[in-house]
Amino acid sequence: MATELERQLRNLKQGDHVCHIYENTSDQLAAAVPFIKDGLARKERCIYIVEGRPFEELVVEALSVAGVDVDKERERGALRILTKRDSHLPSGKFLPEAMIAFWRHAEIDALADGFSGLRGIGEMSWTLRPEPGWEGLIEFEALVNDLAKNSKVKFLCQYNRSQFDSPCILDVVRAHPVAIVGDQVCGNPYYEPPEMIVGHGQLSNSEFADKRVDWWIGQLKRAQNAEQDRERLLERLQALSRRLLEVQEAERRHLALELHDEVGQLLTGLRLLLKPNGGAQTGAGHSKLEQALAIVDTLFAKVRRLAFDLRPAVLDQLGLFPALLDLFENYTKQTGVRVSFKHKDVERRFAPEVETTAYRIVQEALTNVARHARVGGVTVRIWATQDLLSVQIEDGGRGFDTESVPASSRSSGLAGMRERVMLLNGHLTIDSRPGKGAQITVDLPLPPAPADA
Repeated sequence: MATELERQLRNLKQGDHVCHIYENTSDQLAAAVPFIKDGLARKERCIYIVEGRPFEELVVEALSVAGVDVDKERERGALRILTKRDSHLPSGKFLPEAMIAFWRHAEIDALADGFSGLRGIGEMSWTLRPEPGWEGLIEFEALVNDLAKNSKVKFLCQYNRSQFDSPCILDVVRAHPVAIVGDQVCGNPYYEPPEMIVGHGQLSNSEFADKRVDWWIGQLKRAQNAEQDRERLLERLQALSRRLLEVQEAERRHLALELHDEVGQLLTGLRLLLKPNGGAQTGAGHSKLEQALAIVDTLFAKVRRLAFDLRPAVLDQLGLFPALLDLFENYTKQTGVRVSFKHKDVERRFAPEVETTAYRIVQEALTNVARHARVGGVTVRIWATQDLLSVQIEDGGRGFDTESVPASSRSSGLAGMRERVMLLNGHLTIDSRPGKGAQITVDLPLPPAPADA
């Protein structure tokens, strides 16, 4: 099974330039191996620049364990593991422009050889011994961003946190638009474009400071606009979800009325037609008539139950409190689970959306109790204040691990509860442990009463 980091790395795009600041060799390989494996699967050439042969052996072993046929991939030119002498320092001198030229030609060669792109991985510890100094290194990293534009190259630069000092790490972060943090691959909010790094020496300190301030103000404005766009999108999604639930409840109401009124009336008429008229019948005819009447009665009971489950008419006509009483009565008849109902100040009417949400929360919770809890009784508490309607469902049953809920059969019901509560700006709490029962508590804000109420 793929790790979260592997799944995140698969989402990288051509031209991405990623920094990975790692703590140990295990973390280093945990990012490098899936990066290479994904590149090979996408028919890209992968080049890994390493410090020396001992680490190359570790890379080969890790790739082999991950299922990569290293010899085969090397033979067809898809995988190359090079040292600094093989690639960046053939002359023994560190030159950022020469390193950029190396990668530019590597991309051209990869495409000419029929590969779909190129992946470059640099294990950057070799830059410390002793040639470049990190000033030249950061210039190279900044220039890589220009190289990556409109290219078919993905770069992963790996830095050992214990070997590079803090000023260097700070500049490394500034030079990379994408970063690996733990098992997440994310956009880097501290990234600065190449001209903010490479061009510094061409400007006075005052000019550079002005340029940097202008750029960061632009970044803040873009971040603010993006946040506003996200908030508008969230509002639209919430409005759409509310509308979807309203349409769903309206359709439930329509179907329930159709079942109760139209189908129910037809079944009632059919029963009257089947009922014996006058003289008593005997024998086979009487037996078949009794069977037909029994089937009609069964159908009528099922239709009434379906109509009630879809949308009880009493919820719209009389409100939440009477609807819950009916729900508990039918629930106990169907499941054998007794409901202890404790309430305070809920005999009044509430806003329709509040009544519907509270009713559906209780209905779904009771369904989960019947399916999973294995108990003979459940307690439902509901109370109201001026500002809140609170609902609590508690059982002493099997309980469950709240961390594993998404993998269980009850997850969709709990997700539906959360969505309904969220759309009313309410709060839902689930408290449960295996063998310790479960308690679900919901607080729903009540809209203010009209001024003339």
